Amino acid sequence: MSELKGRALFESRYGPLGSGAQSLTIRGVEYPLAALLARLGLDFGDSCAIDALPLADGHYVVRYFDAEDQRAVAHEFDADWRFLGETRAHIAEWVGEEAFFAWLRRVHVRCPADL
Repeated sequence: MSELKGRALFESRYGPLGSGAQSLTIRGVEYPLAALLARLGLDFGDSCAIDALPLADGHYVVRYFDAEDQRAVAHEFDADWRFLGETRAHIAEWVGEEAFFAWLRRVHVRCPADL
């Protein structure tokens, strides 16, 4: 039997992308997605929150899209906000490779060497 990877691994662990909540309650305090990303240092310019889920044993996951890496990211942490691990899967696994590459062809990015 082959080991799960990419989207299959991502969704087997956390469910379908977008199926989580828009906030989490941790130690009695409710945190909306934006606050979760900020608290975890994941609110960088090209991140986009997707959802969040409580896991077993007081662990949590926040899922976001990393536009620079073109991947959906599941960032696991505990109630003390300690990083436990992450799972990444390329967004083309959700939208399809043809759609992804068609989108890339429409994006016009200037190479810094051409400036």
